[in-house]
Amino acid sequence: MGLLGDVGAEGLVPDLILRSWRRSISNSVDGASPCRRQREIDTDSVLCRAAGPVLDRWQQHLADTGTTLFLSDRAGNIVARRADGTRLRRRLDRVHAAEGFDYSEESVGTNGLGTSILEGRAVYVQGSQHYNDALSALVCAAVPVRTPAGAVIGSLSLGAPIAAASRLMVSLTKEIGQQIEERLRQTSRPQDLALAMSFMRFANSRRPTLVMDHESLLANTPGLPYVSVHSHVMLWELLNSHDWSRGDTARFLLNEATTEAVAHQVLDGPRAHFVLHFHDLGQDGHAHDRASASSGSSDRTTVSLPDESRCAVALVEGPPGSGRATAARTRQRRRSPETPLWTAVISPHETTPWTDITQRLSAGSDVLVRRIENIAEHETPRLSQLVAEQRSPEARHLRGTLWLTACRSRAPAMVQRIVDQIGPCARTEALARTPERIPELVKCVLREADPQGRRAFSPTALQALIQWDWPGNLTELHDTVTELVEDVSGSVIQHHHLPRHLKDAPPRRRLGLIEEAERDAIIKALDAAAGNKSEAAALLGIGRTTLYRRLRQLGLEGDESALHSAR
Repeated sequence: MGLLGDVGAEGLVPDLILRSWRRSISNSVDGASPCRRQREIDTDSVLCRAAGPVLDRWQQHLADTGTTLFLSDRAGNIVARRADGTRLRRRLDRVHAAEGFDYSEESVGTNGLGTSILEGRAVYVQGSQHYNDALSALVCAAVPVRTPAGAVIGSLSLGAPIAAASRLMVSLTKEIGQQIEERLRQTSRPQDLALAMSFMRFANSRRPTLVMDHESLLANTPGLPYVSVHSHVMLWELLNSHDWSRGDTARFLLNEATTEAVAHQVLDGPRAHFVLHFHDLGQDGHAHDRASASSGSSDRTTVSLPDESRCAVALVEGPPGSGRATAARTRQRRRSPETPLWTAVISPHETTPWTDITQRLSAGSDVLVRRIENIAEHETPRLSQLVAEQRSPEARHLRGTLWLTACRSRAPAMVQRIVDQIGPCARTEALARTPERIPELVKCVLREADPQGRRAFSPTALQALIQWDWPGNLTELHDTVTELVEDVSGSVIQHHHLPRHLKDAPPRRRLGLIEEAERDAIIKALDAAAGNKSEAAALLGIGRTTLYRRLRQLGLEGDESALHSAR
């Protein structure tokens, strides 16, 4: 209680430590709990690239001293560690003092990395001054690391056993921090200054705000929950694919339409960057409709159609492999989190378990029937009868919900009529048309393939996944991520770990008018030449080598079926 009021023992505990203790108590930090694992860290950030050579050099200087260098991002997550010797690294691993763990003051209380960020100055935390019991045998000196424009981009800490405590650690840490900041200045781009200037305008805003370009992302404190490797890549894909010729402001719906992002294009600096403000819509369906109307088609994977919360039958429509079942399960969990969901898959070669489906629905369970476009002709009357029973007035509130997935264009005429009669509650599209979904899908696959959370994708690796067209859709993505989790021994899956076709994928970008016309001309020439590239090059009046180069640059590589489907 004394910490929350006046402290009489002045001078016994530094004011800086007292302020941190009070914040820790106010944040209800549990001093006995281990540090939390933060799965999404950016080991390829501007900060890591600038700090890497400095940390490597000082690791050699500090060999055999028992000290360790830690680097954190602005959120307090450790992104780099330099420790000398296997025994020391194992001891640090036991207290979660390693890459990927959250050392923000809000998470573990008073500590060098997190407290120096909040205080904006050098700190020295010794033994029991740490709020977390696991850190009480250590001493650390830490300094914030700033960009050339003065914004805090992370922090640096030098840690050691309590027996090696020395105030000289502060001076040494300041020197190392200054060397990192000097490298940041040397490697900074004019674009970084433009980003920093935009960020300074919103740093004290109460609205969650991000300022970003392709390589960098800055967030104010309310905006930190929206910051991750996956969100950076996903937001950049949305922003980069948007047509900004119609205005410098756009709205996007995120996280299953529960969050609205308002983005502004800023043309100051060498090239455009973006300022984003976020607003949680919650379950406000009207806010969803307003946002959709004002943004055109901001949410390209979900369509606001019939409300499944009032339907005994709900249908998700889209091409095979586009995530229809995932979309249906997500909506079912959101609508009826306590209701079990039983799944049946339609196959033309197997008899559909209609009796089981009917009995489970009658018992109040929800049932997902997948791929109704594959139904055998003699079974279509049973499907029609089941839908009619579900939609009858007397059954609507006594039975579970029947969830269906369908691809209308591939379905028999009777199934097409059923799809039109029901009306989809959501539509999905192929990954090639909705690449902004990939980061979230990768997270879902990682949770399944790596339940312990030992693996994460670097930003460059995740960007390569987005650039690929995924002709196999979700199945291909699932298999690729699962194989990488099994094959990569390190905690971060880097770009060089990816299969060659992913590493060489051409950048996904919006084509200019001339490039669009050139792309159409190439497709038409290949059609006229029946896919023969030599003949197509002759028709276009260019060399075959030039044609191959333009196919790569325009994203038209692959077999002829892929080219035809791009039309």
